[in-house]
Amino acid sequence: MRILITADLHYDVSRSRKSAREIAEQITQTPADALVLVGDTAGADLEIMSQALELFADFKGRKLLVPGNHCLWCANGETSLQRYEQLIPELAGKHNFAVLDHEPIVIDGVAMVGSIGWYDYSLREESLGIPLEFYREKISPGAAKYYGTHTELLKRHTAVLTDRHFSLGARWMDGWKVDLGMTDETFVEMLIGKLKRQLEDVSSHAGRIVAFLHHLPCAELLPQNRPDKFAFAAAFMGAARFGELLSQYEKVTNVYCGHSHWPDRSKIAHMNIVNVGSTYVEKQLEIFDAPAANGGIT
Repeated sequence: MRILITADLHYDVSRSRKSAREIAEQITQTPADALVLVGDTAGADLEIMSQALELFADFKGRKLLVPGNHCLWCANGETSLQRYEQLIPELAGKHNFAVLDHEPIVIDGVAMVGSIGWYDYSLREESLGIPLEFYREKISPGAAKYYGTHTELLKRHTAVLTDRHFSLGARWMDGWKVDLGMTDETFVEMLIGKLKRQLEDVSSHAGRIVAFLHHLPCAELLPQNRPDKFAFAAAFMGAARFGELLSQYEKVTNVYCGHSHWPDRSKIAHMNIVNVGSTYVEKQLEIFDAPAANGGIT
């Protein structure tokens, strides 16, 4: 049983296209049972996402994906929830991809479950001392001051804001391009419920479970020794609840994620967790090989 995994193709970004095409060619020439794209295949333009998926037309195995946060960037009056629940699955289906968020797959007794994952600020860098409201607005104090926005927010926290806070000039663009119609915490709650149902469903008839999430499922994969401006972004890297949920299932042996563009590996409990680590200019390929367990193909 062989699964090929890559992430963060960002095919809508010009400097990513050459390396995305190269990794796609490598994948289509590598025999495997399944391929999983672990998020951020492209951004708001669904036509470009379609072009990215077409790169894998010649792959002979099962084709799967989870969306990334960029995949939920809105266009043409859409909502992010509409993209997540309807538009991306429809587009994926046209290219013979299944979206793992909505459809776990079992091949030779190995179950593959998935989720976009998301963030609830549980991975934020506490030592920065930035009030939680700034994370919810997805803007650092320095950026709010520089752009002349969020003046009421700055006033409310003037007593605790420091020069260090105002030196941080970071924004998280999901705040401008994602429209979930709910808070990030509520979205995480919804996703945790979906993933738990998948795990319960496949646990009874799979010998092994491999999980795929776009966002990080644990703090252990956060890039270390980050400059402050990147430390602010840690809040949007993922949510510890996903790792906690996965660790409750002994059959989950391997977890793959992306999003941070930072390659890393960690052993947590019984799980080997891998961040694929593709960047905008260099794409990475992970290969998971496992002996077939008891079971058939679903």
